[in-house]
Amino acid sequence: MYEVIQVKWEPDYQDDIKEIYRMFKDQERRIFDLTTYFDNTSSMDLVQEMCTNDFVFLVKSDSKPCAVFVLENPQIFQNIITRVNIHCAVRRLYWGQKAREICRYFVGYIHENFLIKKIIAEVPQCGYGVIKLLKDMGFKHEGTMKEASIYNDKNNVPKFYDVLIYSLNREDIK
Repeated sequence: MYEVIQVKWEPDYQDDIKEIYRMFKDQERRIFDLTTYFDNTSSMDLVQEMCTNDFVFLVKSDSKPCAVFVLENPQIFQNIITRVNIHCAVRRLYWGQKAREICRYFVGYIHENFLIKKIIAEVPQCGYGVIKLLKDMGFKHEGTMKEASIYNDKNNVPKFYDVLIYSLNREDIK
C-alpha cells in the first residue's frame, strides 16, 4: 500500500529530492513561516539542509510520491530520540481523508522503526486543516506561543499568528 523511503542528500536520491522539492515549492509559503525565506534561502536550499541535517522521509503510494515528512532537530540520548519536531507536506492530490491515512501510516512506521519519546508539531493558528489532522492522529495541544510566526493572510499580506504546540507521546500512539 505505502512505502517509506528515508532520503539523504546523495546522488542515489536525486529523483526523490526533486519530488520533495516540488511538494515544498507547491506549498512554499504555507509550510514554513515567511522568515524562513528572508535570508534568500530557496526551497532547494531548505531541502538540502533538511536532507543533510534531519531525518527526511518520502511516502509513496504505488511508486508515486504522496507526502514528505521531516523529523527536525532530534534530541538523542543513547538510542532514544527524546523529542523531535515534525513537518509534513502532502501532495494536493492526497489532501483530505487520504492525508489522514498517510499520516497515520507514517506515525505507525516511525513508531515501529525508531524509539521516539515525543513528537512535536508547531502549527500556526491559521492552519485549520493541519490542526484537525493532528487532533485526529491523537496529538494533544500543549501550549501556545503568541504571535510567534508570520504567514501571508488570505489577501497575501504578511500577518503574525500564534503558534500552537501539539505533541504525541510514544504511549499515545495507537
